[in-house]
Amino acid sequence: GEGEISYAGANALARARLAGDIVRERIGDGFVELRIDLVGSTSAHGRSFDADERPYEIRLRVAGRAVTRGAAARIGEEVEALYLNGPAGGGGTRKYVSEQVGVASTLVERGLVAAATEYLEWSDEPATA
Repeated sequence: GEGEISYAGANALARARLAGDIVRERIGDGFVELRIDLVGSTSAHGRSFDADERPYEIRLRVAGRAVTRGAAARIGEEVEALYLNGPAGGGGTRKYVSEQVGVASTLVERGLVAAATEYLEWSDEPATA
């Protein structure tokens, strides 16, 4: 699940950080992985390299992996709730839930696998019953 919201103007970075803390507290610990990025500040390297960082605009992105689709959707709902229940001046929210599929390599003993080849012939003729 993902949720994003933008902050602009004076103290944009401080308000975005506060919003991230609010979302983290509201959703709790029920996520396999949770990531809070300040896009335009810490999204590429995970930290800022500028000690006097004072961006005029910043985008908060909260993303997490959950066991259920409903739990993942909660991230976007909490980010959207920042409009009325978060730091002032947030806008332009976006929320998204996607299914994640994993691929795991494994080895199977050769004797447990039956090898077979099936040859299918292509025809441009319509099928007949």
